[in-house]
Amino acid sequence: MALPARLLIVDDDQANREVLGRRLVRSGYAVDLAADGAQALEMLKSIPCDLVLLDSMMPGLNGSEVLRRIRERWPVSELPVVMVTALVDGEHVAAALREGANDYITKPVNFLVALARIETQLEIAFAGREVRRAKELYQLAARAAEDGLWDWDLAAGTVYYSPGWKSMLGHTDEEISSRPEEWFDRIHPDDRARVRAAVQAHLEGQTRSLECECRMRHQDGRYVWIENRGSASRDRAGKALRMAGYQTDITARKTVDPLTSLPNRVWLAGEVRAAAQGPSSALLLFDLDGFDRIRQSSPDGCADRLLAAIAERLRDSLAGLGNASDAVVARSGDHQFGVLVRRIPSAAAARELAERLQAAVRGPVSLDQDVAFATASAGIAMISPGAPEEEPFRDAGAALRHARDQENGRVAVFEAAMRRQELEEIRLENDLRRALAFQEFEVYYQPKVNLETGQVDGFEALVRWNRPGHGVVPPDVFIPTAERNGMIVPLGRYVMERACVDAADLRRTFPGVFVSVNVSGRQLAEPDLVEQIGECLRRASLEPAALRLEVTETFLVEDPQKASAALGRIRGMGVGLKLDDFGSGYSSLEYLQRFPFDSIKIDRSFVEGLTSRHESAEIVRAVAGLARSLNLSVVAEGIEDREQLECLRELGCRYGQGYWFSPPLQLAGLKQFLEEWPARRIAEMAGCRSAEG
Repeated sequence: MALPARLLIVDDDQANREVLGRRLVRSGYAVDLAADGAQALEMLKSIPCDLVLLDSMMPGLNGSEVLRRIRERWPVSELPVVMVTALVDGEHVAAALREGANDYITKPVNFLVALARIETQLEIAFAGREVRRAKELYQLAARAAEDGLWDWDLAAGTVYYSPGWKSMLGHTDEEISSRPEEWFDRIHPDDRARVRAAVQAHLEGQTRSLECECRMRHQDGRYVWIENRGSASRDRAGKALRMAGYQTDITARKTVDPLTSLPNRVWLAGEVRAAAQGPSSALLLFDLDGFDRIRQSSPDGCADRLLAAIAERLRDSLAGLGNASDAVVARSGDHQFGVLVRRIPSAAAARELAERLQAAVRGPVSLDQDVAFATASAGIAMISPGAPEEEPFRDAGAALRHARDQENGRVAVFEAAMRRQELEEIRLENDLRRALAFQEFEVYYQPKVNLETGQVDGFEALVRWNRPGHGVVPPDVFIPTAERNGMIVPLGRYVMERACVDAADLRRTFPGVFVSVNVSGRQLAEPDLVEQIGECLRRASLEPAALRLEVTETFLVEDPQKASAALGRIRGMGVGLKLDDFGSGYSSLEYLQRFPFDSIKIDRSFVEGLTSRHESAEIVRAVAGLARSLNLSVVAEGIEDREQLECLRELGCRYGQGYWFSPPLQLAGLKQFLEEWPARRIAEMAGCRSAEG
């Protein structure tokens, strides 16, 4: 038996709404009452309603505002609203109809007229619902000719699956029963909870229709991508009775990369899984070197066209192998390509193929008026029979990272040691996070000496980490990890804060000394770096001129414009700037002209070769002369013996640091060193042979 239509009466006058409500109940309707607009809107969220009788004049939210909010959620055809008004002028009524009212009743209410208008609006609304339902069923039937139709009887707990639904998953009509589990048990475990939540939300009336995508298991064991669309039919109380819909195979849409027209990572994962069931397969991952820099520096669209061109080259190169089915290429990441090779005899053959594909990538690519060049690093994993889906990707990724750690454009074949190395990297990263949280780092200082006078003019701050269970870890072990994961930013801030405080302390006893602090490219890219430096100086009460920042070339190469702006602001504060490891890069001379450095540090590799390689001495001589002409100071690092010291003095280098003078010291040791810096050491540097060494 059909339930009675449900009406909501909204009126601030209690007598009006109760009298009208009683008469409508006697006429066979279910009635709810609301004393104001806010209460009515809350009730509509949870109580099914077929028609609203809305008073136009109410305190707080008036009828016009309540009508506007109702129409934001329900169109005119779905929820009729009949305005009840004492204003009968044409302009007022017309305004209500324009705002979305279906009809109006005047006060005092003539019940017979009101009843007729209510019945008319309900008939129109119910007819519209039937038309929409018929249209939905027609659309479902039309789609069922191509797609898989399903119809779920919720009361009986059975689902009708059309022959098309079953064949889409590789099954015959007899192989699938009418249980709901035939649907949900085939959904990929990673998607199952999400699909169930979408179905439940629609059954509860939270969504107007069911729309979801998921992977479903095919009869042959692979997963295909399925899109499901459907809607529920409900009783007058809004309870879902059944739900019908259709499913479409969208595997092609989900597994093709639109930019390169290659299969994507989803497709490749399925092929790798299938390849693991047979022998002698390999996964090759190619990553374009420096592609992010190409994207940033190229005009819009050029980077995408470069990717498309490289994809075509890889596809053409594999087609030339003779048996194209044995090797397939896919776009497996933003600037990464994956190649699956079946029936390959050995890792050596896989490496040979990788090098051939690298050669194809290296050729020039025409982009509008420009020509671009790219290189790719490659990682190779041989696929073990029965290997889990993620294992080949994990191993090839580890090999790729190993190759890139060596040099761009290299190839590496996965070895078990690489996995152990990556696990150690993960442990190192976790320990670094703990060390930052518990302040396990210490700052040491290495003196910088004036090679002409022997006077200690300053010192370089160097971070040290006494890692629990491992002892003191060299910076070249943990700093690269901190750079990669971004921890270098808080670590660098800690070192700068500590160095400024210690420098201010030392300057009270040893006036004029300065402190040098290394800053990474990641730190220089921080938008508030200048503010951080200023805060460190203020907290320590340290003059800006007592601080020097040492900068390596990496940041300057990656984003020269941003580097110039950041360094200009820092120099404007009065803080010194030193170009670190000068001569180890390929464009250092340009940096001296372009950026506001006031000193340079000669890389230790040249100092080590001073007494054994003529070229090192000539480079140091040239650098010292260049610095004098540009009014820059020069510091040589890594001085280990007296012979290097004398050679640097003769070549015109004014400042130096190294173990010949002192190893890095903690603050207390540095104070003692400065207090005990002996006159005989000064005399020895000045060439007095009688002084003790």
